[in-house]
Amino acid sequence: MDKLFRPGDKLRDRMEAKWEIEYEDVFHFKNLYKLIHDFINENEWKDPVDDGENYERYYYEKELPGGSKEYRIWWRVIHVPRRNPYIRYVLKLDYLGLNMQKVETVVDGVKYKTWKGDLILYCEGWLQMDYQNKWENSKFLKPFHPFFMNRIYKPYYEFHKKELREKCYDLNREIKRFLQLKTPFKEPKLYREEKGAPV
Repeated sequence: MDKLFRPGDKLRDRMEAKWEIEYEDVFHFKNLYKLIHDFINENEWKDPVDDGENYERYYYEKELPGGSKEYRIWWRVIHVPRRNPYIRYVLKLDYLGLNMQKVETVVDGVKYKTWKGDLILYCEGWLQMDYQNKWENSKFLKPFHPFFMNRIYKPYYEFHKKELREKCYDLNREIKRFLQLKTPFKEPKLYREEKGAPV
């Protein structure tokens, strides 16, 4: 279990968004990695330990017979909306690369070194209430905390739930644009080209 979460505390830690993308083809792994990293920075997500850019909590690389590789990478980031002392967003992003092989591809007569394989990206967006444990650690406030969360703070919770979902699905759309995957609705004009470079 991630140290960011309080085991068994479903009242204060709630998953509000979840998606998965699976892609099996040729793609530029480094550029995709950079695209996601840039998106996280631009949207003010931070490393939960030191507010820096070291999002990676786990990295595993295994070389397989035949020269292919397997990758497992976990990123964990937080976002505190408007310096809110009570609620924060947590994003869990897991990469799984299977049968990843270096290949060469030709685009407009130019050879590029890139990757081919099966990439699975799994994302969860969580809302954490009382993330500093101020209510939980107070003998006076703790008995009133469920009432506060479910009654008084409920409209704010609904607002933050919607905002977190939008942030998670914005990342989903950026990745699908990069990989040139279809989406069920018409997309607005791209901020970046499919290769991840600014327009």
